Formats: sequence, C-alpha cells, structure tokens
Amino acid sequence: MKDVNLLELPGPSRSEHAASLLSDGIHLVGAVGERSASVAFEAAKELFGGSLLSTIHFMNYRHPWLNGQTPLERAEESDEGADFVVSMIRAIASGVYV
Repeated sequence: MKDVNLLELPGPSRSEHAASLLSDGIHLVGAVGERSASVAFEAAKELFGGSLLSTIHFMNYRHPWLNGQTPLERAEESDEGADFVVSMIRAIASGVYV
C-alpha cells in the first residue's frame, strides 16, 4: 500500500478517504495491538465527534501528560495505561486543560 499522510488528504472527502484507508488496514504510529484500536481509539473518536482526522492526530501526538508517549503507545503498554488514556480523554471531554 502507498504511504499516505491522512492529515494532508485533499478535498472535502477527507474523512471518507481516511475511513476507507483505516478500514483497509493502514497502520497508525504506535498501534501494534488490537487493544489500542478498540479502547483508546474509540474513546478519542467519540471525543472528536467521529472525526477520524482529528482522532488520528490526537492519538499520534506525543503528549506531556504521557511523558512524551502517544496515547496509542500508552494504551498498548498495559491495562493501566489504557485506563489512563481513557481517563485523560474523559478529562478533556469534561473541560480539563491538558
């Protein structure tokens, strides 16, 4: 598969194209396990109102609260890591500045 930067897709169909790439198996940075995709990714997608591009950006951002890890990396480390990422996402949704 050709490498594609999902954050630079052209035109108004960006979300649809991103969704099709994800469903075709594009590999996200740090996403090496099923649990990250099913736990943290879904929580972040809900936070961003279903926007796949915003979700992908957030999940691949090296965050200070995570000691420089991405949310996907932290979620894959352990159950505690996944719980922390989901708690962080819920805090953001509640208005906590992170």
